[in-house]
Amino acid sequence: MTNAWFVIIVVVSIVMLAGFVLAMAVMRAAWAQRERETLTAADLRAVEESAMTLIEQLRSEADNSLSHLGARCAELRQLIDQADARIRTLNAFTTTAAAAPGNTKRPFDQEKVLSLASSGMDSVDIARATGLDCAEVKAALRLSRS
Repeated sequence: MTNAWFVIIVVVSIVMLAGFVLAMAVMRAAWAQRERETLTAADLRAVEESAMTLIEQLRSEADNSLSHLGARCAELRQLIDQADARIRTLNAFTTTAAAAPGNTKRPFDQEKVLSLASSGMDSVDIARATGLDCAEVKAALRLSRS
């Protein structure tokens, strides 16, 4: 008799467990359906409008940045043109000064200055050998180190 009661309890437990699993599956499907339905067409339209607003703001910012960049490029071109003009003036002045009668000073040759310095000569000896001012030789050596 105890075996019969044991079998009945096991069968009832299995049936109850199967009922519980089936109920959970049905409830899960209902919850999933409800979650899919929570995003309505109005919600989708609101998301789309927000995305379009964001895109417009990004376009506006990009246009603004491009206009600032264009202005900065124009300023930079102007500064480069001014620097080129100053360099041409300086080159013309240097050429005129070098061609002036009585000018014994030789044109600046940085490679020669550096090679003499690497051979162990000091700035005074390099200035004598090249015909340059000692200050020019020292400036060239400082520039080559940096």
